[in-house]
Amino acid sequence: MNVRQAYTVKHIMKTSVEITLKSLSLSGIPEKALPVSRNLLTVEMIWPKVGTPRKSATRQITMKKGKVDFTTEPWAKRVLFREDIDGHTAFTVSIAEPVTLQKLHRLLQLTAKAALKEGADMIDAALVSYGDIAAAPVDALATMVAEKDAPRVIVQGILDYDDLPAAGETKEVVIPLTRPKFTRKIGTLTLLVQG
Repeated sequence: MNVRQAYTVKHIMKTSVEITLKSLSLSGIPEKALPVSRNLLTVEMIWPKVGTPRKSATRQITMKKGKVDFTTEPWAKRVLFREDIDGHTAFTVSIAEPVTLQKLHRLLQLTAKAALKEGADMIDAALVSYGDIAAAPVDALATMVAEKDAPRVIVQGILDYDDLPAAGETKEVVIPLTRPKFTRKIGTLTLLVQG
């Protein structure tokens, strides 16, 4: 057994998990005054396993006075990831300002374009890694940053996570949210992590 194998066997335990959205609650932001707003939510897992620097999921959310109860939605809309995690990961969250249907359509076009580009690059690289294709939504958002109508991030959060559930167990993960460049907590995003 070489050093890498010994490290892997001794220190890293893989856990298969399913991560779904539970709830979102924001306060102290101007957008909370809107009766209903359509925003973009992006959740990323950082280094869930060796060879995968990040996995990303982006979707439209409809906030009602700064809140969303995802438990009323079908599973297909709540699920973010089904993944094997090597020991620990981190979650990052960003919520973009309210978007029009036109901006949302543009984001979806750019996401598809980025995914196709990454797919072509991966074929060229003989399908060595799938990590970059998971980042396609974030890359699409990055492409939009240069555009004048790019959605601006209004809320963000980050949380290191190593309290993985056992098989059949479900744990709540509460990610504190702040305004960009500020540290005061203005809300939370709650995820359910099921082993």
